[in-house]
Amino acid sequence: MLMEKYHNLKNYFKGKKVMVSYSGGVDSLLVAKVSSDNAKYTLAITIDNGFFSEDTIKNAIERARKYDINHKIIKINYTDNENIISEINNDLKNRCYFCKKFMAKELVKEKNKLDNDIIIVDGTNYDDLFEDRPGMRAYKEYNIKSPLAELKFSKNDIINLSKYLNLNVPKKDTCLSTRILNPPITKEKLKMVEESEKFLASFLNIEGYFRVRHFY
Repeated sequence: MLMEKYHNLKNYFKGKKVMVSYSGGVDSLLVAKVSSDNAKYTLAITIDNGFFSEDTIKNAIERARKYDINHKIIKINYTDNENIISEINNDLKNRCYFCKKFMAKELVKEKNKLDNDIIIVDGTNYDDLFEDRPGMRAYKEYNIKSPLAELKFSKNDIINLSKYLNLNVPKKDTCLSTRILNPPITKEKLKMVEESEKFLASFLNIEGYFRVRHFY
């Protein structure tokens, strides 16, 4: 069953020009790698929007290099853009929707600069469809496809296929803004959370995933 899904995923990309919304996590890494190996053209793009830790961006770069994935970083720090950060801070409940909306706009802008025949895809998987993920709605509005969801790849399928392809399975990570429970999201708060998590991981020798939350 898994090999059949893998075959379908390879065929999904064959002959296509593909842009991957790439965070470096296990889902988008698998999509980027399979596309890179089978599509006519693949470009993995990481939007460095200031909401991800330095380690997350660094790891995304290193994994793309390790697996020979064509990769580009686009820097657009949301906290430096008053229009973007105001919209997010005015409705923190839907921060993920606004975040993904602005990311989608950048991806579409990049596609228009390169080639209109490019399809934009992300790493949303089938299990994600049954969770409350406002960001998926934003990507759908900009016609960004989710091959793993379309082909019914579960999280376990993705982990097992990644191991079969000898891809490292990165530990889970999420954007730093989800740790801030009350507005406003600021550059200072994001840095405070990032440094706190790094310190506690080192001091307490924590290897798994955990979060530091900012309440004020």
